[in-house]
Amino acid sequence: MRKSPLFIFFLLFLAFFQVGCENVSPEDLDDNAARDLRSARRPIGAAAREILSSQHFQSLQLEIQYMVGFEPTPGLVDNIREFLEELTNKPGGIDIYLTAIAPGRQESYSIADIRAIEDANRSSYNQGRKVGLYLLILDGYSAEDTGGSFTFGLVHRSNSIALFGRRMRENSDTVGRPSRSLLENTVTRHEIGHLMGLVNVGSDMVEPHEDPNHGGHCDNSSCLMYWAVETAGLLNVIDGGFIPPLDENCRNDIRANGGR
Repeated sequence: MRKSPLFIFFLLFLAFFQVGCENVSPEDLDDNAARDLRSARRPIGAAAREILSSQHFQSLQLEIQYMVGFEPTPGLVDNIREFLEELTNKPGGIDIYLTAIAPGRQESYSIADIRAIEDANRSSYNQGRKVGLYLLILDGYSAEDTGGSFTFGLVHRSNSIALFGRRMRENSDTVGRPSRSLLENTVTRHEIGHLMGLVNVGSDMVEPHEDPNHGGHCDNSSCLMYWAVETAGLLNVIDGGFIPPLDENCRNDIRANGGR
């Protein structure tokens, strides 16, 4: 089935955790915008090879900005650096840094809100031989939330991720729920996987393994990129205290697109 040019990938809670997808319209770009800004506003998957390979970019910089009061858990930076080093070819190294921004003090944030906040605060863009990624942690909920489901995180541009920090905090570190660190790291890895073109969204499949009923996700229920990794798979995370790994099919797709 032909895909829309832009995907948004959600981690949903629906009486249990799920992953879903939704389409949004491409952004209108100002013809006078700087090249790095235009690059940052491309559809999801468009930067997959740039992120994975050393062909165009030798190094990678991930900027993590959080609204005051929603600083990520200790260890997230090291955990994500390890994940990126394992999968990307960046001989010039990987740099990750944290900065705080003013709280938005909104109950919920739309895609337009998230993009406006990013555009006003982001500083890490593609520059020279460095590819720039951006992760924003918000102090509210997604405007897409309904009574029966809600969103933990999403990707909305070729190298942009947003996490809903308040939603994560409310659904972790209690009986029957994962630790916030585990939830935060799992969501972030999953969303980075989408930026890397998984599954079949910027990184072509070596072997067919896209879930036919949940586009952009792996058909292996044990894989990080499985659509329902946050449902039954979450029980294993809670019991074993580990983040679901990428399966071999997803890893092969990454290698075929210039990654490790």
